[in-house]
Amino acid sequence: NGYVNWLMTCPQNELLYAYISTGRLLSYNTSFAETNIGTPTSGAGNGGGYYNNYLYLATPTDISRYGPLDNSPILTNTVWTGATLGTQAALGNPAFPTQSGITYPNHPMHVHLNKLYVGDFETADNANQGRGKIHWIRTNQGTDEGDTNDGTTQNAFYLPYSYAPIDIESWGDDLVVLAIPMHAAGASSTIIQGKALLIFWDAVNAPTNPYRIVPLIDAFASALLNLNGDLFIWSGSLNNGVRVSKYVGGHKVQQIAFFEEGYPPPAGCVDGMGNRIAWGGKMTYPENASCVYAYGYKDANIPPTLQNIMTTTHTTGSAGDTNRAVTALKYFQQASFIVPRLGVAWKDGGGTEDFGIDRFLANSGELAIWRSLTYSIGKPFRITKISLPLGQPIAANMSIVPTVRIDDEETTFTLTTINSTNYPNSEKRILLSPIGIYGKNNFSFQLRFTGTNTLSVTLPIVIEGETVEDATQ
Repeated sequence: NGYVNWLMTCPQNELLYAYISTGRLLSYNTSFAETNIGTPTSGAGNGGGYYNNYLYLATPTDISRYGPLDNSPILTNTVWTGATLGTQAALGNPAFPTQSGITYPNHPMHVHLNKLYVGDFETADNANQGRGKIHWIRTNQGTDEGDTNDGTTQNAFYLPYSYAPIDIESWGDDLVVLAIPMHAAGASSTIIQGKALLIFWDAVNAPTNPYRIVPLIDAFASALLNLNGDLFIWSGSLNNGVRVSKYVGGHKVQQIAFFEEGYPPPAGCVDGMGNRIAWGGKMTYPENASCVYAYGYKDANIPPTLQNIMTTTHTTGSAGDTNRAVTALKYFQQASFIVPRLGVAWKDGGGTEDFGIDRFLANSGELAIWRSLTYSIGKPFRITKISLPLGQPIAANMSIVPTVRIDDEETTFTLTTINSTNYPNSEKRILLSPIGIYGKNNFSFQLRFTGTNTLSVTLPIVIEGETVEDATQ
């Protein structure tokens, strides 16, 4: 009944946990059977993370936890303000920005040097009003691992005034906080001016103040990810524009990708495996979809490139097209020590919203679209023949719909569907001929893959044609 803010795993079992916007904590076994564990008091998916045999779940002003995960776990509410973690003062609840029906979580969590760090913001009327702050939770073993408080500390350090933490990451032994401009009262409806900041803090010596502050070029930023020692940052604009950057040391940040559409992903919507980072996004071309982008490969010897690696199975329709989004993702193992697969949580934007989590189950071509560059002819032309070599013989449940898009996609010609019905002889090369498609200036070629088994197309794809008599048209 809500979108997923955080997907979490733990070493004690094979479950995938989801903490959702309506506060529920859910679990999924390897068959993806769902269990509703419970609801933290007033929970809204404000922050989530695994630490020391427990799942910690931030609510607007408190923290709950679920565990011990190795011994009859139970959900315990208000452990932050209660005696469990030392009777701390209530958390602040700043109104973080929203986009496409998603509210960015306002209490990010991150494990670093055997502590769980928690982001917060002071909204009360006192000397520190309008300052972000970082707390830590530390536990040790009493009866079970992690069940006993061991020096949990509120206000371990403060951020500059008018900045709130939106994500936390590690940088060697140091802690890095991604912070956004925030009104002193925590009201996002007020116009805020400024730039997002990277804030570096020495977590070993734990000084009062950070040692380095790096302004970003964007006013808004949403997520950090440390993969193999590289620190990646997602920033941009809430009205379309996503920038992916890498921190290269000192006060320098290097852009590696930029999108004109979409918006920066929430903190729980980025992850990495091998030498590849992945994050949730959206696209309108070649079709409207919420999707996952990736940069890099498992193999570091392959030069990193940007790819759109999947779309989600959200409900289609005009309303759903507007507000659909990927809300969280995580690489997790579906069996012991196999290559981790992505779990991708999504929402659509229809009148009755649907929410879901997609996972890898079997090789599938449902749904993938490849579209070529637009080839300019510069005069009237006719396409007569297209030849496609295939990676395997055509079998049942394989399907590709080829189309030719003419004159800046003004006209689309759908060709014969490539499947075992139209090509029953297990062909490995398809010849689409005769065609007789006429155009005036340019064309592009598209392959739309569907079906439950993937049919691959190899290179070269050969498109033959001829120019025709030139005339003003």
